[in-house]
Amino acid sequence: MKKETLFVSFSGGRTSAYMCWWLLNNKADKYNFIFVFANTGQEHEKTLEFVNECDKRFNLDLVWLEAVTHFNKRIGCTHRIVSYESASRNGEPFKDMVLEYGIPNKDWPHCNRELKINAINSYMRSIGFKTSTPRAIGLRSDEMDRMNFKEVKAGRIIYPLIKWKPITKAEIRYWWSEQDFDLEIPEHLGNCVTCWKKSDRKLMTIAKQEPERFNFFKSLEQYSDIGPREETRVFFRGYNTVDDIFEMAKHDFNEFKDSMPELQLRLLDPIDFSNGCSESCEAA
Repeated sequence: MKKETLFVSFSGGRTSAYMCWWLLNNKADKYNFIFVFANTGQEHEKTLEFVNECDKRFNLDLVWLEAVTHFNKRIGCTHRIVSYESASRNGEPFKDMVLEYGIPNKDWPHCNRELKINAINSYMRSIGFKTSTPRAIGLRSDEMDRMNFKEVKAGRIIYPLIKWKPITKAEIRYWWSEQDFDLEIPEHLGNCVTCWKKSDRKLMTIAKQEPERFNFFKSLEQYSDIGPREETRVFFRGYNTVDDIFEMAKHDFNEFKDSMPELQLRLLDPIDFSNGCSESCEAA
């Protein structure tokens, strides 16, 4: 029987890493996998180390990608192939995206589109595949509210940890506790470290514990007037700037801990509201 090709988007978090391992051990008889990681240049160094370690230990033959922005050409980002050693670590792809499209935020969520979706689509086309070729995304069964049902129905996205192997965050944590390596950062530092999708509690915790992490976004606030409309953009919900996040962090609040039940919290306390970021943006 001829195998189907399945692109697998590795976000860099524990859940998508487990998904990669599970697919190789349970679906290799049906699929030829192409594992891809789209680096934005804003990931924590420990995330990159984790991705590289998973690649080597699980034998993923991982393709490291970065978006290439084309200025003033009215085309979306394409891609370049990098490696663990050559991957950007100072936000270069992210900054180029801001210089062309403006600051991303809740109303303008183009960072995921350009830095992940378009970069992966570009790579898929470059090796002869249509962008409608199915791709696997690492959402858990307790993240069903984040599913793209339209893409699932069209057959372009598969959520293995919902469809084939339903699993929760607690179960993922337990599985990793049994391994001899892990992602060595707390959840609130995952993916783009100061991502605007993160809850205020996570952002305030970072501002209090590691304020230097905001230096990059602070430097990009000077480009607040770039965009298709005459408006001033900022990164964070509530029209908050980096300085506003710092001011919020001066007040008493419970700092984020990995043990907090995030889904439950974000339904109860406004500072736990997020824009769909648990540990990653998904290339979907």
